[in-house]
Amino acid sequence: MTSRERVLSAIEHRAPDRVPITFDAEKEVVAMLMDRFGVRTRDEVWNALHIDTRLIGADHHYRHIREADGVRFDFWGIGEKEQAYTGGTYWEYCHHPLGAMRETREIDNYDWPTPDELSFESLRAARAANPDKAIIAHITHGGYFKATHLRGMEAFMMDMIENPVLAQAVIGHVTAYLFPALERMCREAGDAFDIFYVADDFCSADGPLVSPAMFRQYVKPYLTRLADIAHAHDKRFLLHVCGAVRPLLPDLIDAGVDILEPIQTSAAGMDVEGLKRDFGDRITFYGSIDLINVLSRGTPDDVRREVLKNFRIVGKGGGFIVGPGHTYIQPDCPLVNILALYETAFNECRY
Repeated sequence: MTSRERVLSAIEHRAPDRVPITFDAEKEVVAMLMDRFGVRTRDEVWNALHIDTRLIGADHHYRHIREADGVRFDFWGIGEKEQAYTGGTYWEYCHHPLGAMRETREIDNYDWPTPDELSFESLRAARAANPDKAIIAHITHGGYFKATHLRGMEAFMMDMIENPVLAQAVIGHVTAYLFPALERMCREAGDAFDIFYVADDFCSADGPLVSPAMFRQYVKPYLTRLADIAHAHDKRFLLHVCGAVRPLLPDLIDAGVDILEPIQTSAAGMDVEGLKRDFGDRITFYGSIDLINVLSRGTPDDVRREVLKNFRIVGKGGGFIVGPGHTYIQPDCPLVNILALYETAFNECRY
């Protein structure tokens, strides 16, 4: 099987030759792996780890990232500042361009990006360089997640309670960009990718950050539309939600989500046995290897046992793509544990 065939087979709940494998990591981890393997490019690292997927973003050429006074602004006008932590640096949100707005007319008059600003050279290049891999394409975050960046999380969550018209206006502008952008990507670069990816974090480790009623009011409608667009073009829909998403899984499945990432098993209700038993025939689980307690704090033997356990439980009958239980492996994760994950998945997780 090629990597692409392997991934698509798993999503269709057919057992492939071995478990499909995914990977991503912070830049410090990638640099460490480059040194370990004696390679110079990210793609060579992915190949050395036997990764079946490639996550590639569309190109935003019209509004380049700009910097001012140490703050980096993206094409939405959201600002981030680089902060140093033990082992590396992260870009932290520090400027929310809609944060001071109080009226929907102010929201409407903001300088919103348009989907005409997108191009897809990176996707086409990724397919050309990796014709046998499963290419996962993304454009921007989901409506809820992007709204928290534009307004600030506390402000937007209060909007949903106190000013639902304003909250819906922000989400509406985000999705007014995202829907036609996805349509364009499918029409113009559909041969360059297999899976459409959106990150939309609306959960904590203890449970959803919104009630089921609010989820169905604000979030489920646009997820359903995204799934419908992707499926109409024969693409699969991968949704990233960290944390305790289990209470919302019936709604996510009903909305048309095909794949859920990253399966944070340390969060409430996210034990793999229950997830596979209750939902495993209707959705594919992507990730699942505990980053907090196993990959970062365990031993290589702990990692190997976790990989084999999750493969035995979640991988039964397909519907499983193994990787870290957080999209990005963090700098405090020992190299030997990373290697244990990928060596075990490649060598021992065979159907």
